[in-house]
Amino acid sequence: MASSLVDNIIRLKSMLSEMEQDFGLTSLSSVEKNVYLAAQDIKAKDGSVETKHILEHSFTQSMSRPTFFRALKSIQEKGLIQNAPEKKVGLFIVNNI
Repeated sequence: MASSLVDNIIRLKSMLSEMEQDFGLTSLSSVEKNVYLAAQDIKAKDGSVETKHILEHSFTQSMSRPTFFRALKSIQEKGLIQNAPEKKVGLFIVNNI
């Protein structure tokens, strides 16, 4: 039983790795991926998401604030998110990859 469970985890991890490669996420650190995927998960229909909501997501809850904000800045520099035009701080538009 334990062996089959481990085998399933290995298959899932392999599939996830392949999907991340297909979508171009392999260049991101694990922290950057978690921040970007959290933003993707909770963005509004117009693509906007507030920083405070990304911070509350289960993918980012255990991160320190400095780590979170470094990752947020990094994915912004990589063009994955951008400041929303109507508000300079705390609101982003999530770009699709």
